[in-house]
Amino acid sequence: MRKLFVSSALVLGVLGSSTAFAEKYAVVDIQKAATETTYMKSQMSTLESSLKPQQQKHERLTKELTALRNKAQNDAKVMKQADLQKLEQDYATKMNEFNANAAGMQKRAQDTLANINKTLAPKIEQATEALRKQGGYTMIIDRKSVVSFDPSIDLTSQVTQQVNSTLK
Repeated sequence: MRKLFVSSALVLGVLGSSTAFAEKYAVVDIQKAATETTYMKSQMSTLESSLKPQQQKHERLTKELTALRNKAQNDAKVMKQADLQKLEQDYATKMNEFNANAAGMQKRAQDTLANINKTLAPKIEQATEALRKQGGYTMIIDRKSVVSFDPSIDLTSQVTQQVNSTLK
């Protein structure tokens, strides 16, 4: 009888421990979840629109710099020293303007992306945590850290939907 009791206890212990180790995992592509939000799409569209004048200026300056460079290469031998110096000065001025314009566009883009990240990061974290609790997941792993997984455990679109509903 004692052996039966010990055997039963061992079987229950093994069964109990296997259910204790039954963990649920899910995967989220955080970058995809962020880029597919309506907030990110809206902010990126606004950024593109606001940068259009600077992009046009950038293209114009590129053409002007190319024209000045070509003129210097083609006409340098027949130009007077004063004209050559003026051409070099014009080129340097345009190059400074070009660099300042490029730096301005880059700063604006970086500032916008930083603001987007500041807004989205906590919302994505909250949505992921809520889904973890709702689904009874032990852990939700970033898609970039996973080599292979069953697509049924991908919560990316659900995270995007929750963030969209939060930011309306």
